[in-house]
Amino acid sequence: MTRSADNIARQGISRRRFLERTGLIGGAVVLGGPALLAACGGGGITSKSSQTSGGANAKTSGCPLPTQSYTKSLAISNWPLYIDKKTVSAFTAATGIATSYKEDFNDNEEYYAKVRPILSQCRSIGKDIIVPTDWMAGRMIGLGWAAKIDPAKVPNKKNLLDSLAHPSFDPNRDFTMPWQTGMTGIAYNKKAFASLGLAAPTSMKDLLDPKLKGKVTFLTEMRDCVGLWMLEQGKNPSTGSYADATSAFDQIEHAARSGQVRRFTGNDYGDDLSNGNVIAAMAWSGDVVQLKANNPALEFVVPEAGGMLFSDNMIIVATSEHVADAEAWIDYVYDPVNAARITAEVQYISPVKGVADELRKIAPTLADNPLITPPESIQQRLHIFKRLDSAEEKQYNTRFQQILNG
Repeated sequence: MTRSADNIARQGISRRRFLERTGLIGGAVVLGGPALLAACGGGGITSKSSQTSGGANAKTSGCPLPTQSYTKSLAISNWPLYIDKKTVSAFTAATGIATSYKEDFNDNEEYYAKVRPILSQCRSIGKDIIVPTDWMAGRMIGLGWAAKIDPAKVPNKKNLLDSLAHPSFDPNRDFTMPWQTGMTGIAYNKKAFASLGLAAPTSMKDLLDPKLKGKVTFLTEMRDCVGLWMLEQGKNPSTGSYADATSAFDQIEHAARSGQVRRFTGNDYGDDLSNGNVIAAMAWSGDVVQLKANNPALEFVVPEAGGMLFSDNMIIVATSEHVADAEAWIDYVYDPVNAARITAEVQYISPVKGVADELRKIAPTLADNPLITPPESIQQRLHIFKRLDSAEEKQYNTRFQQILNG
């Protein structure tokens, strides 16, 4: 890719499309019907003298917490194009905490591979906060790499959306706080559907209509693809077992083998939708918003049975010497005023209550957009895929790869 990130941002290209990963930018949405399934602190550090190096304890998920530094300093790794231009400097001015903010978290597995040799030895990676996606956050917690977040140091934790408060990978949000969130559902071309005599899709089963054979794509992201089909079949991907997912895998495989599905894609389903190769696709809503700017016939729908919800989550690294400074950052960005400033720039779903009211003051057109500030009725239709242990992850991924490989 030859264009710079700045040029991409100025042209309004979504972070997901830029990175070929999950994302969400505001736009129009078509919602499914009412028969939907519902979605779904610890110790902080204040001074160097109060903690010393030692064995794993209640302050982390495993690695021993190092001696804490007196220096007010913070180092953050986050995804590109995921913050406004004022928040970091405003935070430093408000707290006196010198903050290094790097956009060097480009891929979950890539970042994991980079830090694993270091964190597996409980050594510092030179970062205090990192922002992995749900499933990777769960993996890192399980490996002992997360420090507990002291709710007394983060009073704005009360502003966390209820729908995000109890994910399976961190049931009480002891180790994580969401940075931004987004949805997975169905994109379709309404004109093409009408020309075939088809009503707008309201379920995953609608993508199996014989008239759509060879004109549908599914996602290569296992959790999104399997999760949508589990919901369609009355199973909850937030809590279900592998046995519960079996019929979803079978349905995905049948759709692939029969030729109903043209192919499995990452973000490149957008190309197929734009050029007419497909007229329906499993999709990430932010991509569809960008595509809709050039093709108004494209729409995004949350299936009646529910859609998938992802979050990128702030984790304080267990080897951090600046836990209190990291907690101060989390508290700062969970102030609705500050969260709204970030949302107005990145246009993802904020995990912070009260953002809509603040957006009305600075970006009124975004305040009532259901893709940016979804009402409770939408939030209750979204599900976070459950945390998989290593055996389950192998089981799920092996089955999915068998389907992808034919």
